[in-house]
Amino acid sequence: MATTLDLPRPPQVSPDDFSRADLEFRGVDHSGPSYEARVYLNNPKADGETGRAEDTGYAGSFYVFGHGGCFGEAGHCDVPEGPHSPFDRRLPHQLTPQFRTVVITDALRRLMRSDQGATFTATVVPVVRENPASLVRDVADPLQFESVSLITYEDPSAAGIPLP
Repeated sequence: MATTLDLPRPPQVSPDDFSRADLEFRGVDHSGPSYEARVYLNNPKADGETGRAEDTGYAGSFYVFGHGGCFGEAGHCDVPEGPHSPFDRRLPHQLTPQFRTVVITDALRRLMRSDQGATFTATVVPVVRENPASLVRDVADPLQFESVSLITYEDPSAAGIPLP
């Protein structure tokens, strides 16, 4: 159920050259069960039993409050595609894919200090808490997303550069 991604090393030479680092997940599906998505750097063997300590590569997590499946008639849970009228004031469909951000600044700095490779891995592990209302046994993989981006921010004042 875990997903391992190969990501390029940030363009900064030193881990102190950026003030913040984020992993941005786009198109996160939340139609299934609720879960915690734990992110581990350079630990492709991480699973639901892996701890949240620095030595495991734990970088952070995001949470998805899932809908638990579709219980309506056919087409009820299909997210409409196409442009909306500029005068349409309705809220977006409840199952529109979501956007999630995980701040991984400290974990990425630790990784850059210990590993000089051109790439690193990010393993995302969905942890579903089983309860009587969940359909955990019926879900093969609750973690579905469209893309992931590594974003680093450079704060000139943090680098000692005076602001005008």
